Amino acid sequence: MKTVFKYLFVLVSLIVTYLFFGAGAYLMPDKAVHHHVKQTLEHGDLCSDQPRAVLPSLLQTRMDNYTDAIILNQADVMRVEGFSAGVLSVPRWWAPLLPFEVLRAGVDGQQMEIRHYARYWHGNTFLTRYLLAFCDYVNIRFLLYIVSSMLLVWCGTLLCRKSGWQTVAAVMFGLFVCYAFVMQFSMQFAMVLILTLAGMIAIANARKSLMPFFVIGSLVCFFDLLTAPMLTLGMMLVVHIALMSDREMWQGWKQGIYGVLLWTIGYAGTWVAKWIIATLFTSENVIHEGIENIINRSGVDDFSRWDAVMVNIDLLPWKYIVVAVLAVAFLAIIWFNVKGWRRAVQLLPIAVLPWVWYFLAANHSYWHSWFTFRAQAVSVAAIILALMQMVDWKRIKIVQRTN
Repeated sequence: MKTVFKYLFVLVSLIVTYLFFGAGAYLMPDKAVHHHVKQTLEHGDLCSDQPRAVLPSLLQTRMDNYTDAIILNQADVMRVEGFSAGVLSVPRWWAPLLPFEVLRAGVDGQQMEIRHYARYWHGNTFLTRYLLAFCDYVNIRFLLYIVSSMLLVWCGTLLCRKSGWQTVAAVMFGLFVCYAFVMQFSMQFAMVLILTLAGMIAIANARKSLMPFFVIGSLVCFFDLLTAPMLTLGMMLVVHIALMSDREMWQGWKQGIYGVLLWTIGYAGTWVAKWIIATLFTSENVIHEGIENIINRSGVDDFSRWDAVMVNIDLLPWKYIVVAVLAVAFLAIIWFNVKGWRRAVQLLPIAVLPWVWYFLAANHSYWHSWFTFRAQAVSVAAIILALMQMVDWKRIKIVQRTN
């Protein structure tokens, strides 16, 4: 019971923090925000909804300027209504135009309909409004790129020291082949990558505490708009299992299940809290809206749930994944590690988490597969690291020295 109260206290503390974070964004003066939004429209690239980063020939490298324009819209319009509406209902200009066109029309002073987007917390919008006080969209994206890159280096260095190069190689390979680097260049995507890296760092430093699962689950709900939430949970589980000794097999299973439950409770509890608070303090029935959208996003249309899974799987760069799997499998055949099965069987179930998500959230995963597919970095990392457990790396080093 004491543990239950501890997690309940943490959740309440996080919810209060989120409300203060949103309130602070609302109370900020509009002048600098308006200036930098206008500057963004002059110098940004919002006119292209899904520009491709780094590798323009690949569909998988699409960014989400479409949603970034909506986030800027909300950050700019936040104070158009009262305090509770601004923080809880999150108003924005709306017209039957592309989001960047709506934003430009609003900045130019055209009268438009105000619509609300209350079922999400929109922590990303609040953060963007804070940053718009100092810089425009282009510089915000550069800042997110710098922060995520620094976390990537920190995460890789820490995991190499605490778990070994194999964990780093598997995790980074999974992120790379799923084009996670594209997430650095979109406000819509960047926070999930940042929270994923922060979660892995927290697990590596947590000394077997499961609290990071709970906190990161809540933070993902606060900042994310259903981009790839499983990326955070899955990568944290991969690191958690990698850090455990071979003798802790059953303990690993047990703590892994607890980690999934805590992340889920933190994620769902934060979302339900938003619906309840928004329903109580605004004129909208956000609880009804939230339930309706869950039914919609988890439903199917002229496609099946398996179609939703397969359309995400099809976006993976299989030639690189197959080469990596065959290379590690070859090493496992030549230098087989009979003791590696203990950790391998703990890692393999983690690989299915993204596919379970696609199956359950079929509608959303099917129509938005062009960015939801990146959660499969978890699947790739878990499978590669599981195969690596079957290689006796010490014997390979001995062979290298004798040569």
